Amino acid sequence: MQSYLNYFLYFHSILRYLILLFALIVVVQSLVGMMGKKQFKSSNKQTALVLLICCDLQLLLGLLLYYFKVYATGLLSGGGVMKDPVSRFWAVEHSVGMIVAIILVHMGYTVTKKNMDDDRKFKRLFWFVFVALAIFVATIPWEGKPAGISRPNIPHLS
Repeated sequence: MQSYLNYFLYFHSILRYLILLFALIVVVQSLVGMMGKKQFKSSNKQTALVLLICCDLQLLLGLLLYYFKVYATGLLSGGGVMKDPVSRFWAVEHSVGMIVAIILVHMGYTVTKKNMDDDRKFKRLFWFVFVALAIFVATIPWEGKPAGISRPNIPHLS
């Protein structure tokens, strides 16, 4: 089972770059659309949909990893999870932050389907995805974070 978890972790680590890329694209498209008073096109909606799909796949992988690496290992038992920064990061900060960010991406995509003027669509999509992007960047276990939290920026299978 451990070898499967390594593959899941690897794909989970790779997928973060697709999410960051598409979130950045959606933010830039929305900003350009707002500033230039552009028409909201199906390509804008499709980019937001790709971001949403990547986030949902990431969430599934993350929940699987959470179960096997946090819950099943007993990390949550004993009540000391909030006292240990590493345990707190994995059990609470990373997972809750990412779930909140993915909810924001969902809310942003919902805006693309609403019947409203293009400027409001761009503004709402921008703010939902911009805040989600900020949360993604803040809660990703980048290389250089404290020991136990840090993950390689370029993941490798071990």
